[in-house]
Amino acid sequence: MKTLAASIAFALLAGPSLAQGFTTPDSFGWSRGVAGSTFFSWDDFTTATGPNAPDAGQFPTPLPAGWVSPSVTETTGTAFVTSTGNLYSFTTQLAFEIVAPAEPIEGGTTTVLLQTRTQGREVDHATLFCNGIAPAEYVELYRFTLGPKDILGGDLVDALWRFEVPADGAITITFTGTDLSMSLDRVEIDTFSEAGTACVADVNGDGAVTPADFSAWVAAFNTQAPGCDQNGDGACSPADFSAWVSNFNAGC
Repeated sequence: MKTLAASIAFALLAGPSLAQGFTTPDSFGWSRGVAGSTFFSWDDFTTATGPNAPDAGQFPTPLPAGWVSPSVTETTGTAFVTSTGNLYSFTTQLAFEIVAPAEPIEGGTTTVLLQTRTQGREVDHATLFCNGIAPAEYVELYRFTLGPKDILGGDLVDALWRFEVPADGAITITFTGTDLSMSLDRVEIDTFSEAGTACVADVNGDGAVTPADFSAWVAAFNTQAPGCDQNGDGACSPADFSAWVSNFNAGC
């Protein structure tokens, strides 16, 4: 069965894998390697169960003491590594967890850029969260149709998501594929942390306080993410709902 799966994966991945859709963070206001930034890149995965360490780039290196280790893990445990170094399954809707460190700044904000290259099926946007917070921006960088959306078809997609999260020093991104037969080809994460006055009611980090932040708060509450703590007591509890309403009414 594994040989059949590898053959199917090879057919799926025989398209234009050299698509140049990925970008640098310069258009978002910083350059890789500057103070307050981090960068991690994965191109060839080596283990289906993870964790996979970055193999195509990292900053800073070595990591400062106490920082979490960056990793990509397929969390259903059903993926396999293709001959081209992708994480793939034609029998399961895959799920992923990406962990990366960021510069911690008390009271600050971390901008996170996640870039993915998928083949076949793509990332399910509704399942994508960073520290429990939904993306503030999505950009499709590149798309190439591989064939009809059957097990050998679908699209090659390069995509970018921007998140704005509290600068707590570590980020965890989770997402699933839209269906069976998703192949995760490449991942890059850039972060940039800076001081600033936090607007706690802006839970989704889009720079505005709107009703959409209520949905973001519910998501943060359900995952016990930092955006849930609206009263600053260091805990995520139902009392934070009343605090969010108060913060929402006060605005930023």
